[in-house]
Amino acid sequence: MSVPEHESPAVESYVRLKVLGMHLKAHGFTVHHVAGGLVVRNVTSTARGLCGGGGVAGDTIMCRPHDGDGGRYWYYTSWRQPIAECERITDALVMIKGYLGAPA
Repeated sequence: MSVPEHESPAVESYVRLKVLGMHLKAHGFTVHHVAGGLVVRNVTSTARGLCGGGGVAGDTIMCRPHDGDGGRYWYYTSWRQPIAECERITDALVMIKGYLGAPA
């Protein structure tokens, strides 16, 4: 997926997060967009939240170019760990489902 060259990196990230959000919704996650990220929650999980709270497992996923991958856009966790290249949506879903406690 690419957006026209005249689009800003913020627009590129937003579009890619929208795509990820649609896929995550289809897999039963709740999602909502916030400035610069996508809040994802696994409401079916009994796992502890990633920020130390109990209850729902969740994270804020961001999208930005990966310095070590030729500037390709990648998804990142809120603690800045790479999840997967944006073109590899299935890999991103598997990783997110894994760390948010959803069955693969």
